[in-house]
Amino acid sequence: MFSFFKNKSVGSGLTGVGLPPEGVCMVRVEHPAGRPAVTEFDFQPREAGENPEKTLARLADEYDLKRSRCTTVLDQADYSLLLTEAPDVPADELRAALRWRIKDLIDFHINDATLDVFDVPGENVSGRARPMYAVAARSTAIQQRVDLLDAAGVNLQIIDIPEMAQRNLAALLPEDVQGVALLSFNSAGGLLTITKQSELYLSRNFDVGLEAFQLGGDQLSYFDRIVLEVQRSLDYFDSHFRQAPITHLVLAPLPQNIPGLVDHLKANLNVNVYVMDLMKLVDCRQEIAPAVQARCFTTIGAALRQEVAAL
Repeated sequence: MFSFFKNKSVGSGLTGVGLPPEGVCMVRVEHPAGRPAVTEFDFQPREAGENPEKTLARLADEYDLKRSRCTTVLDQADYSLLLTEAPDVPADELRAALRWRIKDLIDFHINDATLDVFDVPGENVSGRARPMYAVAARSTAIQQRVDLLDAAGVNLQIIDIPEMAQRNLAALLPEDVQGVALLSFNSAGGLLTITKQSELYLSRNFDVGLEAFQLGGDQLSYFDRIVLEVQRSLDYFDSHFRQAPITHLVLAPLPQNIPGLVDHLKANLNVNVYVMDLMKLVDCRQEIAPAVQARCFTTIGAALRQEVAAL
């Protein structure tokens, strides 16, 4: 997404640096022949009263992140991902034209936005404008993240978004060859992506998150809302893209078990459903527990990125 080529880095691979609510995560991924390899991993839980910047600086020093090529992921509140039509303008005028097209679709002033774009895959239909995604991020949020990591001694070169990090993780799944839906949860909500052959076709956010399950209440109603959002997304994919129907829904690792969720999805969706285990998809020197996989999910996905420049 947003690239900052400030320093020359040494070594290979990409290092993700994440700041989930539970602590600080660092993961280094390399791509030897075969499947990706997690060569370094560390998650430091946030202690009561501890300054997260100090934890981040300690990790940066321990793993020499000043000399690594690093990436991080924006919080969802700091950007908007918009599906729009590509303006009929030369490539070098695309971003400027899109700024005017999306200025009324974001909840902050367009002059305060940093913009990036990427194409929606699939066939172009004659007579229709080419669809594309626009990422409008708050410039202040980007600068704050740059300043935070720079002060900690992190050589930040790329800032990504959760949808693209999740795309990278979905690309590891064998079902991605034919197309796969991947569903993840954070405390406040869920993110569903539909990808095929490492390309992001569709993403949808919804407001049923882990906090809802932890608070109890009518769990069945939460399950039904998730089913509805997934089914709507699958129906949209079927009707708008000339692709075979999606037959697999994969759940990202969960920090705790949600009894009945997988069975409810299996019973109410006409797709195969299972929970991802990253340890079966990457080579890793250490075992990473599912709960830690969940906390560092987007950071791992960001480190899996292989594009070397902004899209």
